[in-house]
Amino acid sequence: MASSSKHVSAGCFHCGLPIPADADFHLKLEEQPRSFCCFGCQSVCAAIYEAGLQGYYQRTPDGVLLAPPPEPPKDIEIYDFDEVQQEFTSCSGDIRDIHLLVEGIHCAACVWLIERGLQRVPGVVSAEVNLSGKRLHLRWDNSQSKLSDMIRALVRIGYSAVPYDSESAEGAIRKTNRALLFRLFFAGFAAMNMMWIAIALYSGANQDEFRSFFHWIGLVLATPTLLYSAYPFFRGAAGGLRAAHLTMDLPIALGLSVTYAYSLYVTLTNNQQGEVYFDTVTNLTFVILIGRYLEGMFRHQA
Repeated sequence: MASSSKHVSAGCFHCGLPIPADADFHLKLEEQPRSFCCFGCQSVCAAIYEAGLQGYYQRTPDGVLLAPPPEPPKDIEIYDFDEVQQEFTSCSGDIRDIHLLVEGIHCAACVWLIERGLQRVPGVVSAEVNLSGKRLHLRWDNSQSKLSDMIRALVRIGYSAVPYDSESAEGAIRKTNRALLFRLFFAGFAAMNMMWIAIALYSGANQDEFRSFFHWIGLVLATPTLLYSAYPFFRGAAGGLRAAHLTMDLPIALGLSVTYAYSLYVTLTNNQQGEVYFDTVTNLTFVILIGRYLEGMFRHQA
């Protein structure tokens, strides 16, 4: 098998994360030695190959960092009771229909792996994955396999699933969107005020004490915008760097940091020749957060 470029010698063959120095997890696959960061990744990879689904690794896009396999769920046999399934499933004789919320879905390769993997489980009628919503629509013959069998099959190939509860899912989405909206509103407030400061500077206030005064006002507005509103970009960039993986958040965080640092230098040194770009920091943060919010909203609707 031709390995994807993310499976480098320094990273786990399955998830791509760095391999700890004391890790000793190896498999020989298609006459080539492969190393893993943990027993979970080793087990999942072995299960994928045993099921003949190794094409998954060729379908995973370059640069996509997979999550390590989840912990096996506890007491999943409870989902096999008819009394419990009544809350989540629709029935037609032994044919059951359910929506599962699946953790660990990243890309179209994950969709392919889940659908192909479940189709090999006896009794499965259909398995359809919604990539944007990370939901699995599953139909199966309960006389041949139980729901817990399906969940275990997902765990073996690296995914965790629970019955989809629309109320809980909606609550989690609302909480995430509300936090993003607060950051967006603050960045918008700062950007609006920075616009007036920029107009004042470009209209002739860029002189002597007025120049320094407006620079300090810009610093006061841009600093909390960078630390609060732009925090998700820095968090995403830091997470990617820890995993030795470049994300889109990295150039955003670098651009904001360099722009802010230069403007801070000009303000603190009262450099009469340099210009400040605090308005760029607030405006860029505001615009990107609008895109993130709309993306999340459309993804939820899908």
